Amino acid sequence: MFATKQEKTGLYYDLNARLVIYAPDALGTESSKTAEGVLRYASNPIVGVIDKSQAGKTVRQVTGIPLDLPVFASLEEALELKPQALLLGTAWSGGGLPPSWKPDLLKALEAGLDIVNGLHDFLSDDPELSKAAEKNSCKLIDVRRPPEHLPVGTAACRNLDSFVVLTVGTDCSVGKMTSSLELAKVAREKNKKAAFVATGQTGIMICGTGIAIDRVIGDFMSGAVEQMVLEAAVDNDYVFVEGQGSIVHPSFSGVTLSLMHGACPKALILCHNAKRSKIKEKGIDMDILPLDELVSLYERLCSYLQKTKVLGVAFNTHGMSEEDAAQAIASAEKLLNIPVCDPVRQGAGRLFDAIEKYKESLA
Repeated sequence: MFATKQEKTGLYYDLNARLVIYAPDALGTESSKTAEGVLRYASNPIVGVIDKSQAGKTVRQVTGIPLDLPVFASLEEALELKPQALLLGTAWSGGGLPPSWKPDLLKALEAGLDIVNGLHDFLSDDPELSKAAEKNSCKLIDVRRPPEHLPVGTAACRNLDSFVVLTVGTDCSVGKMTSSLELAKVAREKNKKAAFVATGQTGIMICGTGIAIDRVIGDFMSGAVEQMVLEAAVDNDYVFVEGQGSIVHPSFSGVTLSLMHGACPKALILCHNAKRSKIKEKGIDMDILPLDELVSLYERLCSYLQKTKVLGVAFNTHGMSEEDAAQAIASAEKLLNIPVCDPVRQGAGRLFDAIEKYKESLA
């Protein structure tokens, strides 16, 4: 079962526990990015997904992820496959716990399941859920809860031997975590020692540890990033840091800047949703800046602490035809004169090659 050990880098848990993912009325939508990230990358065995609106289908049919796992109509159906934990698989701005979920969460605890929660609302702060968890010897794992006693940043990552790469975005929810994971995968395939640093709830659920930077007090955000990168750099050639938000996003730019200052990256990969032209947030009517302007902006903002270059662009072309995706990628590559690709459709090989070539040029 899951452990609740708090380490310097955050919450650790058992990556062998059998999960069922809870994503009511959300699987296949933008709100289920946590569910889909865990389905695509987690090492935990997964028995299926709970989403009544898609019941009877498979994960492959709903999301395109190549897994023939069932989608259940109810928790009761899922319990027949003996999961050990219920993972809450949806995320949205604000991250509050829907009241309609609580009956299922109580049933899960009564059935002996731990609950893995990535919402901003902490389940362990709820008296009813805490009492049920204690009664049934279950754990409420709030992955967004930051560890105690985090340091203030000191730009200590500037002088690392490891090559630190940070993914940055044109907007939120454009594929920064996915790109970081795909780059780490390519590096390992090339027999390089590579670490992935999780800075958001989904990344933590995938690798079992990390710190959700958006829950850290402002003064300690860059220090939390710095601490994770310093630890990850030990015995690793490359450290791929999961980015958050966008430096020009009115809601989330503070988290982005803390990652830039804490990680002191030597290289950046810019991530972009090729179908999106507007900032994604209710109540905000702003265009996404042109890619070349964002490349220049990110490089300038990082340069005070560390000479940094954007070495490639990761395009999220999900939902686009092959022809439209290829055209969008070719257009961006012509504009920027750096590699552009979709790490999911095409793999991240060209992006990693650019990183490796730049690393060698600095030696």
